[in-house]
Amino acid sequence: MSFNVGRFIAAALTVTVFMQMQIAENGYAAFVAKIAFTCLRDGNRDICVMDSDGGNQIRITDDPVFDAEPSWSPDGKRIAFNRGHDIYIMDSDGGNLMQLTERYTDREPAWSPDGEKIAFNRFTALKHQIWIMDADGGNQIQLTNWGENYKPAWSPDGVRIAFVNIDRQGGPEIYAMDSDGNNQQRLTQDLRMKDNPSWSPDGQWIVYNARRGGVDQIHVVKSDGSGMTRRLTRNRPHKEYPAWSPDGGMIAYTEYERGLHWNMHLMTAEGEYLKQLSGDDGGIDFDPDWFDPRAWSVSPAANFITLWAEIKGPKSGRR
Repeated sequence: MSFNVGRFIAAALTVTVFMQMQIAENGYAAFVAKIAFTCLRDGNRDICVMDSDGGNQIRITDDPVFDAEPSWSPDGKRIAFNRGHDIYIMDSDGGNLMQLTERYTDREPAWSPDGEKIAFNRFTALKHQIWIMDADGGNQIQLTNWGENYKPAWSPDGVRIAFVNIDRQGGPEIYAMDSDGNNQQRLTQDLRMKDNPSWSPDGQWIVYNARRGGVDQIHVVKSDGSGMTRRLTRNRPHKEYPAWSPDGGMIAYTEYERGLHWNMHLMTAEGEYLKQLSGDDGGIDFDPDWFDPRAWSVSPAANFITLWAEIKGPKSGRR
C-alpha cells in the first residue's frame, strides 16, 4: 500500500512540475482561464480579453476597421480574428499582427485543436462556404459547396467540424462533417433559426442558440446524430453566442435586448445562471472564446477532461 501511495505522489509531483514548465514556457503567471471577445468601445469594434470571472478586461486591438470573431490558438499564444472581411492572427497581447487572407470576403476563423489549421467562412459565388487553411494562410481548400454554410467549430479531437447550413428545406440547421468536408450530417431538425455552435470538451454535445417564440435561447444537441436536444435557458432577454469552457463546467454567452444592452454572462453547463461577466461600462460585448492554460498544459491537442456528464432538466436558477 505504501509503495502505491509513493508512486501516486511521485506521479502527481511529475505532473505538477510538467505543468509549471509549460506555464513558464508560455509566459503564464498563473492558472487563469481567459475569454477573448468582440467589444464595442467608443464607437470602435475591437478584440478584448478578460479573465473568465470578468476581471482584468483589456482591449488588445484598436483599428478603425472593425475587428471581430476571435479564436484562441490551442496553446493560448495567438488569436485569430477577422478585420474587415479578412482573417488575421496576432499574439494574445495584440502584437505581431499577420494577415492570412486577402479576398475581403473571409470571416469566422476557428483554430483546430492541434494548432495546424484554421477553418473559416468565405463568401464566394454569392454564397457563404466553409474553407480550411494552414495556420500561416497557406493551402486554402473549400470544404462545402451546397447551400449556405458558416460558423465552423472544431470538435475537441479535431476530427469533425460543426457548422450552420441553410438549404432548400429551410433552416438554418446545425450540421457536422469530417474535417476534410466528407460525411456531412444534419444534427437538428426543427427548422428554427440557429447559430453559433460550440462543442463540449468531451465531444458529445454541441451548444448553440435557437429562436423560439421570437426570442433567442441556448440549446444543446447530441453530436452523434441521434437528434436529442435540450433547452438550457428560458425567458427574455435574448441569449446568443454560447461558448463552452475548456473544463466543460460552464458556458459563456451574450445576453441582449436590441437598443438596450449586449452583456456577457456565465452559466453552468446544465443551464443554471452564475453571473454577469461584462457590460457594466455600457459597452457592447459578444462572441466569446475561451482559453484555459490548465486544460492545455495537461492535454495540448484535445482538452478531453470534463466535469460535466449529463444535461438535467430545468432549474430555478435558469434565466
